[in-house]
Order: sequence, then C-alpha cells, then structure tokens
Amino acid sequence: MSRFSLLLLTVSVLIFSADSKAAEPPADRVVAMYFHRTERCPTCKMMGSYSEEAVKKGFPEQVQAGSVEFHFIDIQKAENAALCKAYKVTGPALIVSKVAGGKVEQFKDLQEIWTKVRDKAAFLTYVQENVKAHLK
Repeated sequence: MSRFSLLLLTVSVLIFSADSKAAEPPADRVVAMYFHRTERCPTCKMMGSYSEEAVKKGFPEQVQAGSVEFHFIDIQKAENAALCKAYKVTGPALIVSKVAGGKVEQFKDLQEIWTKVRDKAAFLTYVQENVKAHLK
C-alpha cells in the first residue's frame, strides 16, 4: 500500500468515524466531501448546499444506513490539513470517495460542479451520477 493510500485511510477513518452517528461506519461506503473556505462567497455556498441536497435527497436510505455519507470540510481549519493534503485540495471542491474494506479505494474530484452551478437540476444529476458510480 502506498504512503498516499495509508494517509487517506487513516485520515478518512479518523474524520468520518468521529462524525458518524454509528460507532463504527460500514467498511464499504461512499463518502462525499464538500471542501470550502471559512468565508464563502454566494456561489460556494450554493455549491455546498446543492452538493448536500444531491447526496441526502438522492440517497436517503443509504445515508440513513451509513453506506453514503456527506461532510462539509473547512480547508482553513488546522484539524482538516491532513485530509486536504491527502485529497490535494487547495480550494473549494467536491470529492467523492469509495471506501472498500475500510480503505479508500478510489476518489474523484467533481470539477464540473463549477460549470453546472447555475443549473441546479444538472448539478444534482451530475453529483448523484457520480455517487451512484462509486456505489457499484
């Protein structure tokens, strides 16, 4: 396992175990993370809101079961530095990762959120399609 994979695994387990409602999150799950700055412009607030809606309304049963998670991550907070470094995030971004066997298997930066933010339906569909692809 590469050093990068170990870092992702360690950071993901620490961050998301602490946040989850269950004592132990499922070993296999999809985690969507909207990375943002402490101070956000209206567009960044909209992208965060749409991202959360896409995940929570698109996958309500999976969210309830813990097999799909959504998190807001403030990139300017010191406690999130390792997570930002692991995912190579330096600004607002939506990352969707697939966790298999308790390890981050793959992830994708959904960069098209920037071009879809003015079309809510297209934005929601784009995010949901990517979450669905990671569920397979």
